Amino acid sequence: MVDSQRDTPMSTLALQIVHAAVKPDVSVNELAKLAQTDAGFAMRLLSVVNSAAYALPNKVADMTQAAGLLGISGLRNLALSLSLSTLVPIGKEGEVLLANSLRRAVCARLIAQAIGVKKGVDDYFTTGLLLEAGLLVGASHDLAEAAAIAQCPASSRPLQERAAGRDPHPKRGAQMAEEWRLPDQIAAAIGTHHDLDPPEERLALVAWAAESIAGVFEGGDLEATRSAATKAAKHAGLTRNDFERILAELPALVQDAASGFQRQIGTQVQLKALLRDANAQLVDLNRNYQLLVRKLERLLSEKETLTDKLEKANERLAHLASTDGLTGLFNHRTFQEALRRDLHRADRADRPLSLLLLDVDHFKNFNDSYGHPAGDAVLRAIGKLMLASVRFGDVAARYGGEEFVLILPDTGEKGSVRLAERLRANIAKMRVKIAGKSINVTASVGVATSTGSCAEMSSELISCADQAMYAAKEAGRNGVCAGGLVGRPRKNPEG
Repeated sequence: MVDSQRDTPMSTLALQIVHAAVKPDVSVNELAKLAQTDAGFAMRLLSVVNSAAYALPNKVADMTQAAGLLGISGLRNLALSLSLSTLVPIGKEGEVLLANSLRRAVCARLIAQAIGVKKGVDDYFTTGLLLEAGLLVGASHDLAEAAAIAQCPASSRPLQERAAGRDPHPKRGAQMAEEWRLPDQIAAAIGTHHDLDPPEERLALVAWAAESIAGVFEGGDLEATRSAATKAAKHAGLTRNDFERILAELPALVQDAASGFQRQIGTQVQLKALLRDANAQLVDLNRNYQLLVRKLERLLSEKETLTDKLEKANERLAHLASTDGLTGLFNHRTFQEALRRDLHRADRADRPLSLLLLDVDHFKNFNDSYGHPAGDAVLRAIGKLMLASVRFGDVAARYGGEEFVLILPDTGEKGSVRLAERLRANIAKMRVKIAGKSINVTASVGVATSTGSCAEMSSELISCADQAMYAAKEAGRNGVCAGGLVGRPRKNPEG
């Protein structure tokens, strides 16, 4: 998926209030003073505080009084609410987007109150308001697309976003919450509000149920959405009477909440009107829509399956392109790339790097005596032995023919010679079964070590190891020879 939005816009003052409110030592008076630094912002805060959305028992006259009533989390929530409303564009499309957000906010508050939440009810309102935040950010980039998605039935919106090649809004909204440094439980509630199964944590569960109940007013098959909302309400702990009361009160309270934000959202349809308008023609249309949604789900599933298969095929191709088909080790090209990369790393860290070049002794005679299939069996056996000998971070490769290489990062000459000797001895002990016979082979190993300023000296290091390997052959084969050091002296010569 694409289009995960970063650096989500929020007013400077609101961002300061939100960030200050999460500090453990902040006071209410500090936040109140901060809110008063912008007269326009302070007036909007008071307007929202005195709206039906916050349902305070008495009218609030100034910011100090508001701060005392709301507390630290309340001020943070107000700053978030106002910031979110600024994301919503003016116009018909914006009215749909804002109404959807407010519907979830009011619904979450009503659910919290109904199930007996005493403290932090504003957190439920704010969390509900943020459930569609990921879609609101998308509106700042493509209003028409965001509005079209917002007018789809609620349960199908993530599907529509996936079809448009975007991350679903629960994921984007959770990322926004993390960027704004909101509490983890709010980010989790946003991220899970479209999950099929109800979350366990109470704030997330209320948000999940608010999403389903709000969806009753947002199109689709009314019978199906109401049935889903009934089940969600039961999971959240609502009684049947509470559920029906919330459905009845929701449209008017959403309208009041919009007034608190000084925004228009159009007339909100009452549940009775929805039920009255659900005639046979509308039911047929909704059923046809559900068929289209199911078809879209199937197509998306097929697309994702094909994408997964393509990724796995690309991984296999990349593996085939980087490995030697006979031994399973890296091939010559991959070795060269790895050596250049690891030499640069060694130079930056001022650490040694060693290279082992190994050649199977008398391999041509072995092929002439036993045949090429037998020679291939020997090469496979040595490749398997080398893979078993390397550490994490080492690179084992087939250099070509009967020659193999090992890149040993962070390893000096002494350590690499010890490993080379151990590898040589293990090869000498190895027995390869060929035509019922147990055949042994030996190998000669050359060692070269970088000592500094070798980032561009891969050829010199290979040449040094190659000369050392031939010196081991000239000394009688089945041996190890160190070719010395390449580059200037290091501060840390040994790994």
